[in-house]
Amino acid sequence: MNCRLRFPLLRLLGLLCVLVTLVSARAQPASLQLDDSRGEADAWPAITLLSDPGGSWLVEDAQQHQGELRAPEGARSNLGVRRDAVWLRLPLQVSLGGRGRWLLDIDYPSLDRVEVYQFTEGRMLQFTRVGDDLPFRLRPLQVRTHAVALELQPGLRHELWLRVQTTSSMVLPISLVTAERYHQREAGAQLLQGVIVGIGLCLLIYSVAQWLSLRDATFAYYAVSVGGMTLFFLGYFGLGPQHLWSNSAWLTAKGPPLAGLVAMVGALLFLDRALFVAQHHPRWSRAMRIAAAVAAVAAAAFAAGVIDYRVAHLAATVLGPLPIVLGLGAALARLRAGDRAALYVVIGWGLYGAGFVVLALLLRGWIDATWWTQHAFEFGMLVEMVMWQRALAVRQQQQRHAAEQADREREALRSLAHTDALTGLPNRRGLQLELDRALPRAVSERPLGVFLLDLDGFKAVNDRHGHDAGDELLKSVADRLRAALRHRDLVARVGGDEFVVMATDLPGDDEAQRLGRKLLDAFAVPFSVRGQACRVGLTVGYALAPLDGDDAEGLLKRADAAMYVGKQAGKHTLRRGREPVEPAGA
Repeated sequence: MNCRLRFPLLRLLGLLCVLVTLVSARAQPASLQLDDSRGEADAWPAITLLSDPGGSWLVEDAQQHQGELRAPEGARSNLGVRRDAVWLRLPLQVSLGGRGRWLLDIDYPSLDRVEVYQFTEGRMLQFTRVGDDLPFRLRPLQVRTHAVALELQPGLRHELWLRVQTTSSMVLPISLVTAERYHQREAGAQLLQGVIVGIGLCLLIYSVAQWLSLRDATFAYYAVSVGGMTLFFLGYFGLGPQHLWSNSAWLTAKGPPLAGLVAMVGALLFLDRALFVAQHHPRWSRAMRIAAAVAAVAAAAFAAGVIDYRVAHLAATVLGPLPIVLGLGAALARLRAGDRAALYVVIGWGLYGAGFVVLALLLRGWIDATWWTQHAFEFGMLVEMVMWQRALAVRQQQQRHAAEQADREREALRSLAHTDALTGLPNRRGLQLELDRALPRAVSERPLGVFLLDLDGFKAVNDRHGHDAGDELLKSVADRLRAALRHRDLVARVGGDEFVVMATDLPGDDEAQRLGRKLLDAFAVPFSVRGQACRVGLTVGYALAPLDGDDAEGLLKRADAAMYVGKQAGKHTLRRGREPVEPAGA
């Protein structure tokens, strides 16, 4: 053979031998070494598996097919969605000097049925069944995960055969741990889940309280979403069966997907209201409500047994991205419009979306099952709930601001209705309101004075200089009257050139007379209107409450009558309109 061909062929044969060796090593991994000093060991590198499509094999049948065992392909500790039963073989070797007391732990509580067969030196010593289709009280160890206690004598050959069958995803984070290490690990897991569930419950209680006090359905939908996700995580991580519904196989089996669908309903309806989608994007709002209705129907059908776990799981997987797609699109549109609440929704949806994608990839078997991938969606959802809470706070601020703005507008309208547009003084309606407030407090010892003022000579100024000049003069009159009064007195314009002064808490009629003369004296100085001096006088009639009457209309009539008498007597006078006294014996 030509040397030029011989050496390349030898190299190719050598490479093939290496590949065959690697494949053989992959198919037949070494035994899992257990060392008490380490306390735990990941079982996945030592596991081989074979499929039981019909799900009818006994352990003896599986052992007869052990020549077909192959190392798992794809993601680590994750076989994804499978309809068949799977047999796993795990060879074990305990270090010399070890106690041999270990726990087989599968940290994925949603597995339906797991059978564990322990063989020592080829002889089966133990059979244990775990899984969430087994009532919690009947589990060999009443803990959150699927755990089995093993006695593994050092120096002997041990094998574990596991049969796994489930309607959920076949996520298999399998490890061998000592009891001490298991309890340490579980303490941390329970603490973490307790904190997260506690936050969820606090948000739930807060939102329910807000809904009951404000009667705003936005808070009710938020409560449904938070409550559903809290129940989902309680079931998904095994705390619900362990602590809350240990005697309910129905809740253990159906709780997580049912809670997830309910949470989806709340999330879609919450976003529709919180972002005012119906007002700004009617089509998106319609799509969100339709998706919420479909999720609600799927949840009801699953709860009633009309559809099975796989269909409910598919519905949740298909509908799951819709809140992200529809909600994020609406939030971005609102964010561009300047809505601050939308910013927090975008942040929350971004992290929620990342966590949801990780969970979806995990459940489909496309990524490794690690602590981070198993908890990514939980952390994303936690941040999202907090961000939504912040969005609710901003929405409340917006509603409060809108309410305050509405109050200001109502106050402005009320002020316009009770204010003279030219002078800024109260008009007849405004005066009536002030009199209605002040008259009940007036007493004889400290009466309330109502002074009716009529300008003398105003018509001549108006005719000579025009209406604009007359308006300017009226504004100057209003300013001069305000300057002549005490700070607690009120001046109002009730007609063309008529004004009313309401003076409260007067010591008596003498003080009323002094105040009236002060008003007359204030008009001794001419007014300047457009650079020209204009002289106008004043005639004043007044009445005192309750001495001359205790109702606004009667007081104004008496003051008007007194003012008219003063006009007839020569103007620029001050007169009191007293209540008429009936003759004795009448």
